[in-house]
Amino acid sequence: MKVSAGNLVKKIFKKNAPKVSVLMAAYKTPEQYLREAIESILNQTFTDFEFLILDDCPTESVEDIVKSYDDKRIKYLKNPQNLGISQTRNKLIDLAKGQYLAVMDHDDVSLPERLEKEVFVLDSHSEIGVVGCWYETFPHSKIKKRYVLNSQIEKDLMYNCSILHPSSMIRKAVLDKNNIRYEEEFSPAEDHALWCRLLGKTQFTNIPEVLQKYRDYRGNTSKLQAAKMKAASRKIHLMLEKQYPQLMAQASETQTFKICGLPLVKRQRKGCNLKYTWLGLFKIIRREDILFPDANNLPIYIICYNRLTYLKEIISWLESHNLKNIHIIDNCSTYPPLIKYLQNTPYTVHRMTENLGHMVFFKADEFKSVRENEYYVLTDPGVIGIENCPKDFMCYFYNILQKYPKCNKVGFSFKTDDIPDIESKKLYTSWEKQFYKHKLTLFPPYLYASSLDTTFAMYRPQKDWLTNNFYKAVRTDAPYQARHLPWYKDLNNLSEEDKYYTKTDCGSGNYNDKAGVERVKEYLISKPAEHWWENIFSFKSSDRRSVMRIFGIKFTLKHKK
Repeated sequence: MKVSAGNLVKKIFKKNAPKVSVLMAAYKTPEQYLREAIESILNQTFTDFEFLILDDCPTESVEDIVKSYDDKRIKYLKNPQNLGISQTRNKLIDLAKGQYLAVMDHDDVSLPERLEKEVFVLDSHSEIGVVGCWYETFPHSKIKKRYVLNSQIEKDLMYNCSILHPSSMIRKAVLDKNNIRYEEEFSPAEDHALWCRLLGKTQFTNIPEVLQKYRDYRGNTSKLQAAKMKAASRKIHLMLEKQYPQLMAQASETQTFKICGLPLVKRQRKGCNLKYTWLGLFKIIRREDILFPDANNLPIYIICYNRLTYLKEIISWLESHNLKNIHIIDNCSTYPPLIKYLQNTPYTVHRMTENLGHMVFFKADEFKSVRENEYYVLTDPGVIGIENCPKDFMCYFYNILQKYPKCNKVGFSFKTDDIPDIESKKLYTSWEKQFYKHKLTLFPPYLYASSLDTTFAMYRPQKDWLTNNFYKAVRTDAPYQARHLPWYKDLNNLSEEDKYYTKTDCGSGNYNDKAGVERVKEYLISKPAEHWWENIFSFKSSDRRSVMRIFGIKFTLKHKK
């Protein structure tokens, strides 16, 4: 195969190109600050980089300082005249040969492992194009934590610069592919504008570790040009309102909690900043809790018995959220298409020798170590998140378990307002309604103290349970909702799979045929009164019986068939 001279040069150039280009714009930098910044890069544990230093206001002092370092990775450049920060940074991008661009300010300090850890993130996650980190201000030490998940960063970008620019590393191909560069019209907030231009084109993250030291002093651009910064931020906000109205709406919510029609607390959201105003007088400002991505790697166990359609749907949904630690617990199925599927699936299959029912995970000894020592998700196959369920739901669940240590698990509430107009719709709505009587939060997304069985839920390790009540849980509300697929089925027109399941089911499925639905109806009829007024008088009736309660006395009337 012939290789042209041009392609050969490109291959050689690519082979010799460094992995990372560190980009530093210098401008009238004090010697001590510049030396500390340069040395922090030269002392990195990751060494495959070029270090481009572009002087935007050439002075002999800066040039002498840079050239005093005998390191071949340093390339000193200077503008013939002052171009400003945006043009200077764009020039650095165009000159860079590296696959990744590490931004470095001339007066900050990078900790030794910064480049190594940021390279690892970009190498490991092709969907991420920008990575930053937590940082520490100095000389007055303050740790600044930034959001880690892409979903929170995107929401926060509507109002705030969620990634510290001099801590960032950018995938150069993302900038080149989308023809994105710094824009002078948004200076000195050009970094915030750059992140906003990348919305929807790549994903963001921050390493939850202090890897950068940010010098906080009077000479900072944010302080010297505070008025100009505010004006630029306003222009960015107007741009975002036009381009991302849905995301802006989520980031700009205003909600009011009222008692007897009187406003008690008002909450205003700006990105991930929350301002609470009590009685119109007292104000409290706090940040939304940081969600961590570690929960995405937790094992997800799907209990399966003679159901292939639902199993395929939930696995497809999990894959769409990049959740791959999937385990299938097969309850000794006999449905031939399902058995064939299980033989070819790439996921771990735990094959039971008998049908242990929906509590199989808690009966089988092979799961004992997991349920006692690990966080995990357990679910039936017929539970699928709604279309606008946030992709961070695993992290959201994990965070809730940390907030409510007395609850053993947290799971989805079920959407009911889109169930087709079928015979059992009212029953399904009544069943779900019983779980939303004890609200835990004043503002949406609401949380409810509720019971929860083996529908989709995340569990804490049993060694950490503070109560032996298996059902003690938190349910989430919209948009963290799911659909219970059996509720959308026409019981008068069952598929061949439905018929096979119904014929072989040993009583664990309640919504797969009319007999199962009748069992649910009877349970709701016989359920004890929950409120004092129900003990005075209440009446419930089904086709089989009627139950009346008068002053705590229960009267049951059976109907003739």
